[in-house]
Amino acid sequence: MATALRSLNPRPTRDRRRTARRRSHIQPVPLSGPSRSAPAPRHPSIAQRSAVPSSSSSVRQLPTQPPLPLWLRLLIQAQRGSTVVVLILGAATLIVYSSAIFVQQQWSKDYQKLKTMQRSERQMIAAGEFLKNQIIQQAEQPGSGLVPKSSEHMIYLEPSADRPPLTLPANPIVQSDSASDEDPTAY
Repeated sequence: MATALRSLNPRPTRDRRRTARRRSHIQPVPLSGPSRSAPAPRHPSIAQRSAVPSSSSSVRQLPTQPPLPLWLRLLIQAQRGSTVVVLILGAATLIVYSSAIFVQQQWSKDYQKLKTMQRSERQMIAAGEFLKNQIIQQAEQPGSGLVPKSSEHMIYLEPSADRPPLTLPANPIVQSDSASDEDPTAY
């Protein structure tokens, strides 16, 4: 009601403002008794607006789409399935590629180690042969004190006499009777 008064008179006077304020705070008393189903609205203008449906706010139903043909549904399912297969194959390709790179790097490191070890082996063989050559040259010099190998400087050892074979004692180990009847407690 207060809004109705305001709409009629754009500039309400002071008295009308007070009356409108007082009326907006007044709530109707239910006549039916203590069982109220819903509280009364505070502002009658809001209740009036919500109670009256407007023709411009009616819900318009969207048109339904016709069902897709079977061949199109099958193509959509095939596309979804192929997408999953492509993702799985991509992941597998990345795994195989990364493992191939890892194996190649490991092989390269191990091959370098092998080459280094072979080079070290050749260097040690050459150093050993060089030392043998130096010893031979020193032995051939007259003041070295080494004597050439001959049969008169050899030491012969005579083989020892044959020993009789060892014999085991004739007494076997005797086990007690009480121990053989019982089961072992644990191993």
